[in-house]
Amino acid sequence: MEQQTYIPGFLLNQFVDVMWVSKSNVIDVEFTHHAPLFTELIFNYGDTLAVEGQNVEQESSKFYGQIISGLKTSPFTTAANGVYGAVGLLLKPHCYGLLHQKFGTPEMREIADFLYETVFLPQKAKFEAAEKPLIEFFKGYGLDLDLRKFEKHISAELMRNGALQDFNSSVSITQKAFIQKFKKRYFLTPSDYVRLKQVNYAMVLIQKYPKESLTEIGLEAGFYDQSHFIRVFKKNYGCTPKGFKKRQILGG
Repeated sequence: MEQQTYIPGFLLNQFVDVMWVSKSNVIDVEFTHHAPLFTELIFNYGDTLAVEGQNVEQESSKFYGQIISGLKTSPFTTAANGVYGAVGLLLKPHCYGLLHQKFGTPEMREIADFLYETVFLPQKAKFEAAEKPLIEFFKGYGLDLDLRKFEKHISAELMRNGALQDFNSSVSITQKAFIQKFKKRYFLTPSDYVRLKQVNYAMVLIQKYPKESLTEIGLEAGFYDQSHFIRVFKKNYGCTPKGFKKRQILGG
């Protein structure tokens, strides 16, 4: 499989972490993925490509397919069959709200056509040329003050018990109003988002410190106790922390 990736510069990196293009001859594969911390926009220029899971929208036309995949609280699957060719954007979590609004619109189709010409068709993808139209696409969609405050607070206080409750008491709007605002962007509740961040952080710790006890890793990642850690990890990843650790040791 041929793949190229690109990390965009400022201003696009406020929305897009990675751009990629991937091509292959005839394939027939299916993968299961753990719940990630990013939103993804994929344009399929090959044969069959499907994503199944929570917060997924997909649409196919005669020439290409569009897939948007948002945050999830359980594993999801990706399947590809036939000639494979796609361009994708790994985006900040909150971008799903915008993609959902623009899904299937002429503006989205213009992006699909432009990425086909500049990124997919050339032997060496012209990622830089795609930055300007993508910046225009995301223009005016930055996080408002309450959501920026939440991201900053959770990034600093993620592993501290009660961090979410402390934030709720400090925000200028009601808790109900904040949750509604949050769900319009992330399509998850703030508490689901915090647990998702904790699970992904725990995965990093397991990989980085394989000799550390899972009890200590669970506490470090902000879980109340071992049973809470196991329950939430299994829901998001699809197996227990012990099972994940075993896979890392076996190289799976």
